[in-house]
Amino acid sequence: MSLHSFKSILPRFQGKQTDLVDWIVDKHYQSMELAQLPDRDRLKNILKRFCVSEKQIGNRSFDIDREFIYELSHGSQSGLDIGKRHEVYGQRCLEILNEMYAGTEETPDHLIHVTCTGYLAPSAPQIYFSNLPNAPEVTHAYHMGCYASLPAVRMAEALAKSRSQKVDIVHTEMCSLHLDPAKHSPEQMVVQSLFADGHMKYSVDTQTTGRRLEVKSVKEKIIPDSIHDMTWNPSATSMQMTLSKEVPDKIRGHLPEFLRTLTDDPHQNCLFAIHPGGPKIIDSLQSQLELSDEQVAFSRKVLKERGNMSSATLPHVWKEILDSDYSGKVISLAFGPGLTIFGGMFEAKK
Repeated sequence: MSLHSFKSILPRFQGKQTDLVDWIVDKHYQSMELAQLPDRDRLKNILKRFCVSEKQIGNRSFDIDREFIYELSHGSQSGLDIGKRHEVYGQRCLEILNEMYAGTEETPDHLIHVTCTGYLAPSAPQIYFSNLPNAPEVTHAYHMGCYASLPAVRMAEALAKSRSQKVDIVHTEMCSLHLDPAKHSPEQMVVQSLFADGHMKYSVDTQTTGRRLEVKSVKEKIIPDSIHDMTWNPSATSMQMTLSKEVPDKIRGHLPEFLRTLTDDPHQNCLFAIHPGGPKIIDSLQSQLELSDEQVAFSRKVLKERGNMSSATLPHVWKEILDSDYSGKVISLAFGPGLTIFGGMFEAKK
């Protein structure tokens, strides 16, 4: 089974990391003013220190009108409520689907919609295809966080094999909808300066020619005693992430055993597509596995140019690999709430 025909839709707005960090910190300051917090000038300077720097992320993209979503007032120090944010998500998703499928004569037999940043029923794909002939069946792969591309591939592989179908996977992630300027913890400053928006479509079927990633195996493991280390839960205004500083160490402790279940290939013979949950994740795994800079170069490139796009990030790394001249084994790793390690063994072919 193969992944191929990757198509990325660039969000409407792009910004330099330095400018985006300044905007985030200014919004926190406005929220602190409305709450009449003491020492807010000192707090503003402290908060900026915890943001991901431009050395790790150069640019991030976003799809929202920031001043509309985050118009702060005494009655709303966090911005618009979660319902209004989801309305924005739904409208933009329809535009993205039109960019992905307008003018195409052939639609897939089945579409898997992947997101953890917007939930509506009916969903945007159901609405978009409802009035079109030969509408695909739609399966929703929601709320799994950053690793969701790998279970989506597993589902698509099963559908394609059992039904001889062409399956498309579509990611629409709008992480910029879920900032909260009223939460001033160091953890939240890291999260809010790390995540970005990203959208990707790709196909899964039995194609055996052309540039593609052939699927060899997909595995997962939930790390014991880690359920509080990473969470993604709804609040009144947005989805809220918690992210423990122990995440890299816990991943390191369980990764060697996990990799043995995924593949017998020596690490030195494989390229690594690592979900860049943050700069420390890539650094930690590169050091532990004694990987060369070249083996993790595509993950660093995507993080630097786009930031963390949640479930859409790994597909962007896969696209970078297929756009290069690399052929050979690819070990793909991602991490998310659980704390869960997800991995895939692929082979890039021409």
